[in-house]
Amino acid sequence: MVIRFVNITTFVFLLSLSLCLSRKASYEDSVLNLEDLNPYDYVFKPDYKIDASYGWFPKPTINFYNLALDFQTGDIYDIAHDIRPSGFVTTNSSFTGSNLISRNERKIMRKNENNETDDDYPATSYESYGLNFRFTPYIPLIFRIHAILSINDGMLFSVDESRSFLNLSGSKQNFKEAGIAYISEITLNSGINLIIPVYGAFANIEVPLQSYYYLSLGVSGAYVVSSDLTQYSQIADAKESLRYSNGQDTINLMKRERLSDLNKFRYYADVGIGWELDIYKIGIGLEAYVSLPMNSVVTDEQWKQYIIGLRMSVNFLGFFNL
Repeated sequence: MVIRFVNITTFVFLLSLSLCLSRKASYEDSVLNLEDLNPYDYVFKPDYKIDASYGWFPKPTINFYNLALDFQTGDIYDIAHDIRPSGFVTTNSSFTGSNLISRNERKIMRKNENNETDDDYPATSYESYGLNFRFTPYIPLIFRIHAILSINDGMLFSVDESRSFLNLSGSKQNFKEAGIAYISEITLNSGINLIIPVYGAFANIEVPLQSYYYLSLGVSGAYVVSSDLTQYSQIADAKESLRYSNGQDTINLMKRERLSDLNKFRYYADVGIGWELDIYKIGIGLEAYVSLPMNSVVTDEQWKQYIIGLRMSVNFLGFFNL
C-alpha cells in the first residue's frame, strides 16, 4: 500500500514538472526581439480606399459637378482716346478714359455757396452676384460655367481750357471746364473657364479633400439689361468766382439716359489665378482675375472697359456625382 502511494506521488510530481518546463519554454518562445523584426513584414492595410494626387499639376481624384455661390468685387478701367460718341451731347473737347482733373477740382459745391455738398462725386466700380458650376472630367482639368448679375460703373473725362470769364476786376480770366460722362449699367453675364491645377493636393479618404492653386483661362459674354448715362460739365478751378446759370459749379447735359449708340453685347477674355479649399461637402475659393474686353461699349467709337476684380465663392460639393 505504501509503495503504491509513493508511485502515485512520483507520477504526479513528474507530470507537474513537465508541465512547468513546457510552459516556460512556450513563454520564452513568445517573447519578441525588436531587433529581429523586419518592418516590411508588417504593412498596414486600411479597410478603406485611399486615392491621392499631390505636388505640381495634381489630378482630381473624383469626378463630379459642384455648385458654388459666386461674389465678385473690383473696379472698371475705361480705356478711350479722344472719342466723341454720337450718343453724347457735343462738347468742345473729346473724351478720354484718363482722369484729367484732381480730387479738389471734382468736388461739387453747394448752390450759390463756396461750401462742398454732402453728395459724393461719382466713381468707377464693379460687383456681381451669381452661381457657378464646376465639372471635373477624367483629365487633370476643371471646367467652370458661371451665370451672374453684374453692376458696372464707368467714367470718361474731358477738359476744355480755352474758356474765359470777366472777373470782379474786369479782367479776362481763363478757367478749366471739365466734362464728365458717368455710365451705370446692369448686365447678365455667362461664360466658361478652363481651370488648370498648378500646385496642391487632391485626396479621397472616404470623403473628398482638396486644396490647390490654379490658373484660370476663359471667355465670357454680357448682355446689357439697363444702361444709364449722366453727362455733366463742371467748373474745375474757379469755383469761388464763377457759377453756371443754375447757381452751381456743375450743370447736367444728360441725366440717366440710354445711349443711342450703345453696344448691348459685350465679350471678354478672362485670366485669373486662384486658390481652392474643399473639405467633404463644403469649401471656399478666392481668385484674382482680369477681364479683357473684346469689343466696345458703343458702336461708333473705341471705348473699352477692363475689369480687375476678386472672385469669392462658397462651394457645395458632390451634388451630382459621376
